[in-house]
Amino acid sequence: KGLRRKVTVRVHYYEPGGQNTHWPMMEKRVELKRSGWHTFPVSEAVREMLAKGGRRQDLDIHCEGCEAANVLPILVDPSDPSHRPFLVVRAQQAEGKHRIRKRGLECDGNNGGLCCRQQFYIDFRLIGWNDWIIAPAGYYGNYCEGSCPAYMAGVPGSASSFHTAVVNQYRMRGMSPGSVNSCCIPTNFST
Repeated sequence: KGLRRKVTVRVHYYEPGGQNTHWPMMEKRVELKRSGWHTFPVSEAVREMLAKGGRRQDLDIHCEGCEAANVLPILVDPSDPSHRPFLVVRAQQAEGKHRIRKRGLECDGNNGGLCCRQQFYIDFRLIGWNDWIIAPAGYYGNYCEGSCPAYMAGVPGSASSFHTAVVNQYRMRGMSPGSVNSCCIPTNFST
């Protein structure tokens, strides 16, 4: 086997503003055995950046040893998103002391009996669909619970959605959700 060479990839964060201040976020040794994607765990660094309150985050990626190893980064065409590097960030709103309480969509016991969204995971294995659906193994196909007055539910007798058909597969097999009521659905997607 040939010699396996490694290079060091460094990711730096640039402070927004005119100071041109930057600090290292992370460093990773990457083996040059083949072309392809590399992942960089930057969760803690992104958390720190967002805690500073900035909305724009500039990152600089430097490959130390790439030039000497005759490795070139792929420069992608901005109009072709198929090979563009990306950063995935999942955010969750922090609970504040002075938060204004609104009627939530989630069923939490405080919905006054009106339609609310009940969390429900559809597992294809449990309804016998895993032989023709390979991935994903399931999905969150939440359903509505509570009363859904006619003025909220739309027109009775309208065609069932695919989601309703999936939930009915569970009901026919005697699995929860045992009672699924009419779902409050939008009758218009735009105004």
